[in-house]
Amino acid sequence: MEILIIVAIIVVAIAFYNFRDYLYNPSSRPKIEEIETQSQVREYENYEDPYKSTSKEDKIKRSELGILTSLMSKVAHIDGDFCPLEKELVRNTLEDIAQQITLQSATYQKEEILAILYDIFKNTTEEVEELTYAYAEVTKGQYKRRLKLVEYLLMLAYADSKLEAKEQEVILDIAAYLEIENDDFNKMYDEFAEFYAKESSIVSVDRAYEILETQKGASFEEVKKNYKRLVREYHPDILHHKGLEQSIMENANAKLQEINAAYEVLKEYYKN
Repeated sequence: MEILIIVAIIVVAIAFYNFRDYLYNPSSRPKIEEIETQSQVREYENYEDPYKSTSKEDKIKRSELGILTSLMSKVAHIDGDFCPLEKELVRNTLEDIAQQITLQSATYQKEEILAILYDIFKNTTEEVEELTYAYAEVTKGQYKRRLKLVEYLLMLAYADSKLEAKEQEVILDIAAYLEIENDDFNKMYDEFAEFYAKESSIVSVDRAYEILETQKGASFEEVKKNYKRLVREYHPDILHHKGLEQSIMENANAKLQEINAAYEVLKEYYKN
């Protein structure tokens, strides 16, 4: 019992000594600024950046180019038909998008981005209204950019030379949500409708070889290779501002349809 009393006295004496030192030596006390700094450090250490856990897939999906990819998907898949020209247009545009994202961020590899874009294109589940409002949000004040997107989607829908009712409906919705002026939309729409209302001229086999820049008698693999190369050469660039003043109808659509018609002729020719 006496030992416990002695220990208690010693503990009280040490505490009193430390407390007295604290009172008489203000410099030894932690300053308010230090306390606040220590508190901030603890808060910083415990802080979780909401963007840190966001995956590359989510970042790309929510970006302007990711939303564009989703809108392309909606138009391309709405009629259940995916013709060769449509496939090539989508492939080339996704490659353009992947290249653009690669240039914007050194942390991404093009092949990795391309795989993410194809996944977005194949598995888009959001409604057109949600996607279009999201695109409108990231393109505020960029009316010509929106206009070019709608024009491109019209071209994509017409890749098989006809505009299905479902394709027309979804493009009309997109144009409305993007607040495209009626006169601008009607002008584009009428140009496409007028072009595809004309009867396509019959392309001979010899002319088809000439259009596809292929020697007569070449293998079908060579025909396909040149077809893809020419589609790549003439497909519209909708990602850069330099092309916003150019009409897709005037600069790409007619030539691409000629290339596609020639390819279809030779495809049938090689089957026989």
